[in-house]
Amino acid sequence: MSSNTVVNEIDMHPLAGTAVIVPKRAFQRLNRSRMTIFAQELAVLVFTKDILAESTLTGKSGKVDSQKSQLDVAKVQAITDAVLAEFPHTSVSDVRAAIRRKCNNEHFSKKK
Repeated sequence: MSSNTVVNEIDMHPLAGTAVIVPKRAFQRLNRSRMTIFAQELAVLVFTKDILAESTLTGKSGKVDSQKSQLDVAKVQAITDAVLAEFPHTSVSDVRAAIRRKCNNEHFSKKK
């Protein structure tokens, strides 16, 4: 094992005890003032803005002829668990709504 590997493992943070990892420093710097902001910023850490723009939670789009990719279910669950750990009085549906909104916002921003 190289020293680079050790450094990378130390600098990464597992989400809610899962195999999903994000940069530790970036995770520590997430805005925790509101659940929605935290959830949406965490979604960008786990996915990219481009992936969020081209995806939905279910893979279905509101448009008849449009199909989008489904976000990785395990990663969505890891985000949900991490948000619930930070904001224990939040519901799963509220977290999913925040992620859904982030996908919609990124899709709209990308269209401009």
